[in-house]
Amino acid sequence: MPGDYAVLAPIYDEIGMAEFARRITPRLIDFAQHLDWLGRRIVVLGCGTGASIEYLSQYPYTITGIDNSPEMLELAKRKLSDPGLSLRWQQLDIRELNLQGGLVDLVLTLNTLNEMNSLRELETVFGAVQRVLESEKLFIFDMMTVQGLTEAGMAGDDLLYDAPASLSVVATNEYDHERQMQTTHYLVFQRQGEGWQRKEARRVLRAFPVQAIGSLLQRAGFTIRRILDENLEIYEPGVSRAGRVIFIASKQ
Repeated sequence: MPGDYAVLAPIYDEIGMAEFARRITPRLIDFAQHLDWLGRRIVVLGCGTGASIEYLSQYPYTITGIDNSPEMLELAKRKLSDPGLSLRWQQLDIRELNLQGGLVDLVLTLNTLNEMNSLRELETVFGAVQRVLESEKLFIFDMMTVQGLTEAGMAGDDLLYDAPASLSVVATNEYDHERQMQTTHYLVFQRQGEGWQRKEARRVLRAFPVQAIGSLLQRAGFTIRRILDENLEIYEPGVSRAGRVIFIASKQ
């Protein structure tokens, strides 16, 4: 999917794709601190254009931003170019996570893990995170649920963004019930000089049962501290209904 993000990267913030990470990051850090989390070394997996890092960089954290898309990383670097910031960047597939310089105190990944193709790939990520995290420190991530992706996939066509003088983006959504897979096709029209340039991209997300994700976490050596919905209310697997869940887990 790196080629698709080459198309999406320049418009990612403008059309609102970074909004969830921007909105929820301050609340998640506050929630973590209420769970007595302390630390300075933070890794942001799938950092994209740096929405989470923009918030984190206001504080004296040592931050590593990791993403597989060079275009997304380049935009993040441009936005966060102050030489006084303690930032490092790494272009890497998160399934192949490796770090230089020791263990870290928090791994945060938002709007990313539904892009894994299978539970096995998800387990690979969990194992990699477990290896780079200090004992008892936190791993925080979100996942769209089966319900959430089904609703998104059934939304049909959507004029996602329309600035007639410069940019229009149409999103076409579909859902594969058998594979629990939601696909969004993006049709992008962007002003280039006196004309318009047309580009296309797609994003494929897969849903996994919340209980299965929890079992993988525990098998990878994590203790689940909380499962929350988007409002940071307690989510109870098999009882609660939510389009997105947030896991807060600590390394055993």
